[in-house]
Order: sequence, then structure tokens, then C-alpha cells
Amino acid sequence: MDELLCGAGPHPKPPIAMAALFTGAPPPLDDLRDRVVERWGGLPLLRRTLLRPARPTWLRPHRWVPLDGFDVRAHVREHVLDTDEGAGGRAFTDLLGRLVTQPVPDGLPPWRLRLVRTARQTGAQEWFGLVLTAHHALMDGRSLELLLSGLLDGGHPRGAKAMGRAQAVRAPQVIPGPRRAAPAERPRSTGRPLDALRTGQALPLPSGPPGAKRDLAWADVDTDAVRAARRALPGLGASLNEILLAASAGALRTVHGEPDHWAAATRPLYGLFAVDLRTPEQPNTLGNVVSAVRIPLPMAIDDPRERLAACRAVAAAPDSAHTAAAATHLLSTAARLGPWGLRLLAVRANSRRWAPVVCTAIRWPRGPWSLDGAPLAKAITLPQVQNPEAVSLTLTSYAGTHTLSVISNTPPGQARLLAAAFVRELTSLGSTVNTAGRNSPL
Repeated sequence: MDELLCGAGPHPKPPIAMAALFTGAPPPLDDLRDRVVERWGGLPLLRRTLLRPARPTWLRPHRWVPLDGFDVRAHVREHVLDTDEGAGGRAFTDLLGRLVTQPVPDGLPPWRLRLVRTARQTGAQEWFGLVLTAHHALMDGRSLELLLSGLLDGGHPRGAKAMGRAQAVRAPQVIPGPRRAAPAERPRSTGRPLDALRTGQALPLPSGPPGAKRDLAWADVDTDAVRAARRALPGLGASLNEILLAASAGALRTVHGEPDHWAAATRPLYGLFAVDLRTPEQPNTLGNVVSAVRIPLPMAIDDPRERLAACRAVAAAPDSAHTAAAATHLLSTAARLGPWGLRLLAVRANSRRWAPVVCTAIRWPRGPWSLDGAPLAKAITLPQVQNPEAVSLTLTSYAGTHTLSVISNTPPGQARLLAAAFVRELTSLGSTVNTAGRNSPL
């Protein structure tokens, strides 16, 4: 997985990131550095650097080189905003946009932690932020949450192990998933592994060159709307991943128009969401312990509730190639061919027609959390978007709050339009509970 996430090209890849926003006075930078050394100093993951392959690069892998430690002054920096428009202001959003665009420099272990504060406090409530960025080959989104929550006080961490004893990466022998029928009763899979390589259609874009830089927008999402959307289907309710996929499909229809008018309307538009493979016995494992599920988005369906039902049906089907197991087996097959096999797979995965829509749901462990007495207010996850003309929508939940982030490689302004359309689509989906979902068991 690390080799795949290094990508296929010679240029460094943009990082993944997570921002934690607090209300209260920021801690002194030296105190934060002392805390990082105390909480993270014993983690091998943060004390290794990535070396690019020697020539011929297609036949040689990247290498992790363990170091004795990390220079906390180089890894933990402070960024002071000149204006105080609040965490939702343009200055903070622009900073996040720059951080998810600039690759982590070579040489040192590929992660950085930034303390973000304002030069002067003019608002009614003081605030500050922590922004953790890392090369995706070093860690996945769950690792970002584990590290940041391990740096804070309070809360209920996942599992019983302390952060100082966090496990190294260990690939699980069994891919976990929803509980299903006994093996004798399980239907035989008819999905073909190579189906995961088939390409669909790309996002329709206006004429002219695409945007020169990544576009970022983020917004608070009404928690009642999320709860109502989860009750839009009968049974146990929809998952956050299913809601994300369905609402993203509706938002894309709003921004780009109905798919009948797209250039390749007969091909599916694929969406991708990550699946955490950590077992209950390894809740604090750091690294990349993930797989992915790619499904065709229900772009041709007009009704929001029917789009949600279609996403559930495809994601839950055990006999298709659109499962985490199928993706893991495909990755294992490519790895047996050597680094060149993984890079060929990376070329396909980074294609604008393979999975141009990426949806990620992140749940922070139960709070309350704080840093030096300043309570954590919300978290924003910023995933990697490295393939051209793609969009990524991420919903992060913490303590009754939901925050949506949209990162786009499409022309400037698309991320903001998609974020607004997503919020409206989620509201429309939740409103179906008042009609079709009123008689649901929930």
C-alpha cells in the first residue's frame, strides 16, 4: 500500500492532512514541542524517512530508512495569521489550501505539525488550530486521527493501548467487514477482479485548461440533517459512507447538470471510499491499513432517496468486484509483479476516468478533548487528491458536529459550488423522512 501511494510519477505527491480547531488561548510553541516529544517521540512511524528508488526506477521500490529520532523544531512549526476572521475566514482556508498542495519536503520524516494562531484577537472568542500534514505513504486518515487525539487530553481513545505503545503496521490476515451468513450459506462471488480496472467517465469540465491549483472549501454541516438522512432508508439506517456517496452524486448533478448531457453518458461515473482494515485487536495500528471500494454512482436517478438506496445496494452486494476484498486482492496481485506492477496500477488509479470522485467518512473518538484546557471544537480532514480533474468530499464527525471538506482539481470555484450543493442535497435527503421515511422502524 505504501508503494502504491507513492504514485507513479517522478514528482512528490501532495500530502493528506487533518486540522483540529480549539476555542481558547493557544499554548506556547515550546510547550507544544515538549508535548510532541513526550507523546510521539517513541513512535517508529514518525522516525523514518522515505528514499526514492534508484535507477531504473520502475524496477526498484521506495525505501523507508529508520532514524534515531526527529528534530522537533523542524517538524513542529508555528504559523501566525495576519487577520482574525475566525476559523471560517478566508485566511485560514487559504492556509489549508496551500498545505494540501505543497508536498512534504524530502530528507526528514515526511510529516509536519503546525500551530496556527492569529496575530491579534479581535473576535468574540479566541481560537487556534493544529494542522498535521503527512505523505500518504506514511499514514492513512485514521492514523492522523490517532496521532492528534493521542496528543490531546481527555476523551475516550479507541482501544486500551497508550499512544507511546502504538503498534507498527501489520497487515490483517482476514479482511473485516459486516457480519454475514455462515460460509456454507454465503453466495459464491461472481465478480471478476479485473472489473476493478475498468474505467468509466470523467467529470465534465468547461472548455479551456483546468485550474492550475487545487481548490478547497469546507463548511459546517447541520447534524440534524445528517441524522435525518441516515433515517431515510428503512432498517438500521444508512451509513455515513452511503450518505456521502448519494449526496455527492446529487451535488455533482446540480453543479455539472444531468448526466444525459455529459460526453460519455453511457459509461458509469465511479466513486471511491476507503475501508479501515484494523481489527478490534489492533485499534491503534499506525500506517496504511486500508482498502478501498469503488462503486458506480447513481447519476441517472432523480430522487435523492432512490440514489441512497442504489448506493446501499451496490456497496452491500457480496458478489461483485466492488468490495474491499476485491481491491485488496488486486493490490496483492500487482505487488507480486514487483514495483513496476504497483506503478502501473497507480497510473490506472490516477486516471481521470477511474474514480474521479473520492468520499471519506472520519469519526473522531468520543470526547470531550482538550489541549492545555482549550476544548476541541471540530476537526477537518483534508485527503489527498492527486489525480487530475477529480474531487474529494470528506465528512468528519466529532462531538455532535459534522464538517465537510471539498478538495477539487477542477477549475477554481468548483469546490465551493460542490460544498453548497452537497449541503442542500443532504437537506433534501433528510426531508424524505417526513414523507417516505415516516413509517420506518426508526
